[in-house]
Amino acid sequence: MTPVTEVFARFAVLVEDSKYNKLSDEEIDFILTKYLESAFVLFKEFNVKFKPTIFTDEIGEKYIQKNNEEEVDLEEQQILAYGMVIAWHESKIYRDKFLKQGMNTKDFNQLSNATMLMNNRELYEVSKKEFVKRRRRYRNRDWNGDDL
Repeated sequence: MTPVTEVFARFAVLVEDSKYNKLSDEEIDFILTKYLESAFVLFKEFNVKFKPTIFTDEIGEKYIQKNNEEEVDLEEQQILAYGMVIAWHESKIYRDKFLKQGMNTKDFNQLSNATMLMNNRELYEVSKKEFVKRRRRYRNRDWNGDDL
């Protein structure tokens, strides 16, 4: 089993969000756990092969448990972290879209949310491309060319 904090730390390196400073540890853990669950769904190769679950031990520490009891390797952790980044960006984009719907265009543009939305979309696309590239590399890592 691999502690979820290892994947959370990789996510934190990729994302800086000051809103987490205002939240309790329990709220942060809840949000990051939901992002991790979303990453499981996005990382189809990992999800289908290992059926990962988040397991909490008797002292409250959370772990990622694979059906074969192996540790989540570094490459898998990094891909999961990028999946969490995608989930994080999606939440930012949806929030800004809902904000835009509640305001007129002039107010939305003056509050610089239009620029933030555009930047979040660009970063989302970059993160998604990196995630797909890493998944492709993961999918092909055991292939030695003998299947031809």
